[in-house]
Amino acid sequence: MILAVAVLSVFAVIPAQVRAEDLDRRIAVSPGGHLQVDLDMGEETRSGRVSLEVRSHNADEVWAVADLSGLGASSVKFRLDHDERGVVRLYGRAGGLMSWLFGGPGVSVRVWVPPEFSLDLRCPSGPIRIEDVNGEVRARTQDASIEVRAVDGNLRLRTRGGTVAVTEVVGDVVVRTSEGSLELRWVTGDIEARTDRGDIEARHIDGRVDLRTDAGEISLHEVRGMAEAKTERGAVFASFTGPPWGRLETRRGSVEVIFPARFGVQLDARSRNGTVEVDAGAERHRKGKRDHFIGALNGGGKPLHVYTARGSIRVHPR
Repeated sequence: MILAVAVLSVFAVIPAQVRAEDLDRRIAVSPGGHLQVDLDMGEETRSGRVSLEVRSHNADEVWAVADLSGLGASSVKFRLDHDERGVVRLYGRAGGLMSWLFGGPGVSVRVWVPPEFSLDLRCPSGPIRIEDVNGEVRARTQDASIEVRAVDGNLRLRTRGGTVAVTEVVGDVVVRTSEGSLELRWVTGDIEARTDRGDIEARHIDGRVDLRTDAGEISLHEVRGMAEAKTERGAVFASFTGPPWGRLETRRGSVEVIFPARFGVQLDARSRNGTVEVDAGAERHRKGKRDHFIGALNGGGKPLHVYTARGSIRVHPR
């Protein structure tokens, strides 16, 4: 009762909305620098109340803008500085009683950097969006999404519970999430992606692919390179634009493989509780039976291992 009266007393002297001065600052830099952003508004901040967006512009400067709203906005403080090594640092913090009431303040941060710039971003309480940057990128959040588009450089992305979408990237990609789906499209480079729970979709990939999920489907479309995909529960689909090779596995679900008929493959396909169906080009196999096929298709080629413990397998050239 006493606590309730105290809280009501606080509301009696606080305006309906407290707004701090929004961040709007520019720092002159040289191309090839490095941006570090750390926006941590506290564990009490409701997911989605904070967002971070970084993209390039045609200027030799870092321009940071923040829009604040809601109760607790006055508690948000920023620090923006840089050093002689070309590292620009942006920190955002919230403190005080009002910083956690009603899920915390709304904080939207946008940063523009020169096209040639690397990024190291941390935003625990909200989504991260990155677009049109040439440089290595590292991004981390907790229960929110990460979206990356048009980046020339290696990516390292991590979220605890949110979707990750990557498109138009030239560079290697490493993605980790505990719970959320992954979408990877138009990537030239190697991919390593892991999620404990969620589907994984990869389209138009030119490079080595290594995908893992404990519960979810895996779909690979138009892949050129070795593909490794494993799920405990879910179907696996893989279509290749070049020679098919790698390892595709599921414990519970079907597996389907499509590849151009002009390419050969050394196939090892096994199903413990299901059928194995191999289309045209199987006349050269060394041996085969209903649930296990070992042999060369179209004259043979690189090895492709396909396995399911419970489900069917279909392999067919097109």
